[in-house]
Amino acid sequence: MQPARRRTALAGILAAVFVSGTGIGSILPILPLYLRERGASYALVGVVVAAALVAQAVGQWPAGWLADRLGRREMMVAGLLLSAAASLVFVLPLSVAWLVVLRFVQGLGFAAAAPAERAAVADVVPPEELGMAYGWVSAARMSGLIVGPALGGLLAVFGRWTVFVTTGAALAAAALVAAVALGPSPRRMAGQRGLPVLSLRAGRGGQALRGVLILTAGVGLLAGIYDVIWSLYMRAIGASDPVIGLSFSLWALPLVIVTPLAGWASDRWDRRWLAAASVGLTAMIGPFYPLLHNIPVVMAVGAVEAGLWAFAEPAMNAFLMDAVPESRGEAQGIVGTALSAAMAIGSLLAGTLFAIGLAVPFVAGAVACVALVLAAVPSLRAAGQRAGGMVTTVA
Repeated sequence: MQPARRRTALAGILAAVFVSGTGIGSILPILPLYLRERGASYALVGVVVAAALVAQAVGQWPAGWLADRLGRREMMVAGLLLSAAASLVFVLPLSVAWLVVLRFVQGLGFAAAAPAERAAVADVVPPEELGMAYGWVSAARMSGLIVGPALGGLLAVFGRWTVFVTTGAALAAAALVAAVALGPSPRRMAGQRGLPVLSLRAGRGGQALRGVLILTAGVGLLAGIYDVIWSLYMRAIGASDPVIGLSFSLWALPLVIVTPLAGWASDRWDRRWLAAASVGLTAMIGPFYPLLHNIPVVMAVGAVEAGLWAFAEPAMNAFLMDAVPESRGEAQGIVGTALSAAMAIGSLLAGTLFAIGLAVPFVAGAVACVALVLAAVPSLRAAGQRAGGMVTTVA
């Protein structure tokens, strides 16, 4: 692919990520409150939020496999359009049980698009620049999460339905951007046998995949818990709808600011330990939140947390895509499945833990995430790092 075409393709990916992130972000602070207003218990709120994550856990591995065979663009467009349609149906006066189904369908759309999106980046960017590229992808997503939650909080004043319409429109727009910007992508021959990633039981690729999977499980568990409890926690300390939406945006802002530095660091430092340190340090901030009841202080602590979190995604994605140059879509699908499964578990547990006590989900999530980071260390160490075209296993 010519350099100009590479830049165009990467710009298209970034634009699609930003637009879809804006739509998805608009619903994050509103969905738990919307469900509570519809009569859902705390536990049922967790079930509805988790439904999309369960769908992603089920769908991302086969979606990644298909992205290697049908094409990145095709899977991204189909997935974004499916999610857009599900978002629009939320405006109908359906029972909470049907909202579980809708969230599952929406999750299947996300599952179809996500592995293709992440693999497409590695298709158009040289290995030595992957950290910076994934840093920009993360920045685009977080920029959407700055605009989205604030927009959702403001739109909710005019009716919850406006948030779901906005989300659907944004996802459809992202599909259009991806369709226009992305050209044909590498894919496997239909008759090729085997699943290469699954055969990597040893060696750098297998160890890297295992290490990233374990780290991803920690990230997902923590994220799933926060998706359910954050709005409830903010409401418990007196925040209004617009302030809750603003809290999501102000958490995302440091990510956007720090992410270019994180991408630069991922191309120059050991990606394994950069990712592990980012996830572990972020998790340890969680137990401080229940001690805080001043909203500006909570947002300031969140900014520190976000700055640390920014280093995880570029480092993990760049490390994995460099270690597994074949079947990148499938590799991303496997990791995405682990992320979504862990998020689903976190979401399912979060409502019940929050009902026990405000501090319980924060502490439980931090302990579990740090334990998983420590469990990933042996595989990350065995995988080694790539430096100057050579692989070294020296930690």
